[in-house]
Amino acid sequence: MSAPATTFADSSGSLGTVDSVTLYESSSDDYAMANGVVSVREKTGTKRDYKWGGSLCPGRNVSSDSIGMLFDALRSQPNVEIVPSYKVGNGATRCLTGFKLSFNRPEVGG
Repeated sequence: MSAPATTFADSSGSLGTVDSVTLYESSSDDYAMANGVVSVREKTGTKRDYKWGGSLCPGRNVSSDSIGMLFDALRSQPNVEIVPSYKVGNGATRCLTGFKLSFNRPEVGG
């Protein structure tokens, strides 16, 4: 008998800002491993990569609209914060499955 298939929920990454967005076109040597990477600078200062597509994250694709939103968040830092959602892919890679963007409002008062 085989064990029943289990579906695990996406994990949430740490709150941060978009540090960089890298896209690989099909002519790139890196495209086979990943179609793209978003690097998030977490509040702790740690830089963490979330990839999509390719052999590291098969079936984990990001739409062109979502990629556009990531570039907008990059242009708007530090005013826009991100909390990435991911599933673990091959080689313990964090594979981007979604994200939450929010406006970073400075605290008032004091």
